[in-house]
Amino acid sequence: MRVNGVLDKLLGGSARVRLLRLFLLNPDTAFEPKIIKSRSRVVGTVLRRELGALKAIGFIKLSGKGLRLSRSFEFLNPLRDLLLSTEPFKEEEIVRRFKNGGKMKLIAVSGLFTQQPEARVDILLVGDRLKRGKIERALKDMESEVGKELSYAIFDTKEFKYRQEVYDKFIRDIFDYPHRVLLDKVGV
Repeated sequence: MRVNGVLDKLLGGSARVRLLRLFLLNPDTAFEPKIIKSRSRVVGTVLRRELGALKAIGFIKLSGKGLRLSRSFEFLNPLRDLLLSTEPFKEEEIVRRFKNGGKMKLIAVSGLFTQQPEARVDILLVGDRLKRGKIERALKDMESEVGKELSYAIFDTKEFKYRQEVYDKFIRDIFDYPHRVLLDKVGV
C-alpha cells in the first residue's frame, strides 16, 4: 500500500491529508477558501466539512480573511513529523506521472523529496518532444497532494547536455547536493 494510502486511512482521507500538508508546509500563510480549494483540489462540501473539523480541533484558526495554521495546536510537532517525514510519492509513481509528458530522458528529485527545503528545485525533468501542458498538470496534481508549490526545471536533452558540459551552476547545484535520480537515459 502506498504511504499516502496509509496516511489517508489513518488520518481520515486524502482530502484531510492534503489540507494538513498545505497548512503544515505553509505555516505563516493565511489562505482564503478559494486559494485552499485550488491548491488542495478539495472542493465543495468535503472542503467545508474538513476545514470545519480542522478548525474545531484547533489545528487552524481564522486570520483576517483567511485561515492559517494555529501554532498553539497541541499535537503540531508530532503531526508535522508524521506528515512531513514520509515520502509523499514512491519513485515509480513520480516517473509514471510524467510518462505522457514526452520522451523523458532524466527525472531527478531533490528539495521536498529529499528533506532538503533549501534546494534549488524539487524536480528536474529532461526529455525530448516535451508536452509542457501535460507536465504542468502532473505537477499541479502533485502539488495538491504534497501541500506545497513545487519548484521545477524542464529542459530538452540538448540544452541539458550543453549546460552539463559548461558546468552550469544551476545544474551543479542540483547534482552536488542531496538528490535522487529516478530515471536516467542521458548518463548523469
